[in-house]
Formats: sequence, structure tokens, C-alpha cells
Amino acid sequence: MVSGSSIIFDRLDFSSIFDKISSASILGVQIPDGLKFYAIDIANFLRERGFEVIFSGKATYGACDIDMELLREVDFLLHFAHTEMVNIDRVIYVPYRIEYDVDVELLKENLLERKIALIGTASYSWKFEKIRSALEKEGFEVELREGTGVEYPGQVLGCNYSCLKNTESKAVLFVGDGEFHPIGASLYSRKRVYAYSPLSNEIKEVNAEEFLKRRYLAVSKAMNCESFGILVSTKIGQKRLELAKELQRIALERGKTAEIILTDEINPSVTDNFRFDAHVNTACPRVTFDDYSRFGGKIISPMEFKIALGVEDFDRYSFEFSQ
Repeated sequence: MVSGSSIIFDRLDFSSIFDKISSASILGVQIPDGLKFYAIDIANFLRERGFEVIFSGKATYGACDIDMELLREVDFLLHFAHTEMVNIDRVIYVPYRIEYDVDVELLKENLLERKIALIGTASYSWKFEKIRSALEKEGFEVELREGTGVEYPGQVLGCNYSCLKNTESKAVLFVGDGEFHPIGASLYSRKRVYAYSPLSNEIKEVNAEEFLKRRYLAVSKAMNCESFGILVSTKIGQKRLELAKELQRIALERGKTAEIILTDEINPSVTDNFRFDAHVNTACPRVTFDDYSRFGGKIISPMEFKIALGVEDFDRYSFEFSQ
């Protein structure tokens, strides 16, 4: 294997794809920004096996974000690092699996509860059956449920925490990286959530209060707005045109101005030239929460829009969840 790239090939699972693409000559490759560093290694790996390769230059936010333009130019599109969310002919998902173990003693020291729900992203949840067994041997009662629209038990997406629906656990243990998903789990489940990173072997309790304060401020600003641009993404797993029409109807009924804007990529270059007081993002919730400052504090979620217009109460605040 190419020197210096062994980690990426240890984590990418090619084992199931070659039978599916044996008739192909040209492959499209779509990878998240964090893996584009390895594009040359991946291209060489596939080219050595007789395939031509064309890469997608677009950002890849998740399994909801498939480069349909590239798919039209190739025999198969290899979509890296996500599990299937939308079944599309000639799109093959190549999992990215992180090998890890958990420090059970660290968890026993830091988790106040022993009846927990185990959740994480696809890179970690592929191993949850073994992790559950390890935890149960040490006295934990582990809930590991199937969600809707995901491949692994306990798997969550930024917009999907359905494996926690009606959870009977006393707390939630998120295994993975970052705080976005644990905060989402906290808002969805209304239970204590612990975020544990096996790679750094660090654990902490997630507090959503600061996040809610920021979002309350955003909602408060939106209450004073008279015009809204309602953003709809054309990405195949994010397109929510009917929701946008519903939000437009709500706005018009309350004497507000609201127009629907259809676009592939939702970013400030799209919104800056419009003369709306604020924008409502109906696509991936991370655009709203992670990129809020890039939009000058003028972008909110559909739930926040409804709160601002008096249709929902802030006490019921959540992300846009799949049930």
C-alpha cells in the first residue's frame, strides 16, 4: 500500500464493492473534506485495479449529499465514509470504520447512571454490539436500539436521533467525536448525555444550556423580522420543498413576507444578494448551527421560525429530527 496512507485503507472497507463494480470502467469518487488529503492514494488504489477515476469537488456533508452531476458522467459513484440513507441506483457506499476499544473503568468512574443508551456516528456504531457486551460484563445495562433510516443499531445523524425514541435509559452515552451530536441527543431525549471519545480517552457531560442561549437570541432577533427567505436545498437527501411551502403559508397568514429560494449549496454567497431580514434553512441543521456567524446571525431553523412566529413554544425546542 502507498506509504503513509495505511490508516485510511485500514479504515475504509472496500471488501464488498469490487463484485458490484466489475463491469465499470469509470468510477466517480465522492469523499468528505477530511479525507480529500488521501485522494491521490485512493485514485492510485483504484487505478491499479483498472478503473478510471473522477473526483467530486463538492463538499460532502453526509449520506444525504450525493453528487448527482458526477453520477451522470460515470459508471458508478463511490460515496465514502457514510452509510446508505437514500437508495440510488449506481451509488455505492464505502464505510469508514474506526477501530477502537472503550475504557470501561473510566466510564464506571464518570457515569452516574448504569442504565444507559449507547449511540454514536457510523464510524463508531459499527462496533456497538461488541461494546455493549464489554459494558454489560462490567455491570452496565445497555440499551442499543435500531433507528430509522440508518444502518447500525445506535447510529445517529445530525438530523436523526430516532434510536432514542421512547428510550427507557437513565442517561445517554455518545461514543465519537465533537459536541454537535451529543447536544442533539440531549435535546431529543431530554436526558443526561455523556460524550466519550475513545481516541483521546476523554469523557464529559454535555450541557446544552449555552447552545440554547445562543438559539434563543437568534429566535428573539427573528421575532422582529418582517421578511424571510426560505432556503431549500436540491441535495437529494435534504430537499424539503413541502416544508418550505408550509413555512411560507404560516408567514403569509401572519402578515409576513416569505419567498422560497431553491439552491444546491446553502452559503452566504446565496443569501447575501437577497433583501430579506432573515433566512430559514430547511436543509441540513448543521448549516444553521455551525455556520450561524457566517450568515451574520440571520439564519434560523424551521423550528426556530415557528417559535418566532408564535406557532411553537421555545420549551419544546429541538433540532429537525427524524422520528
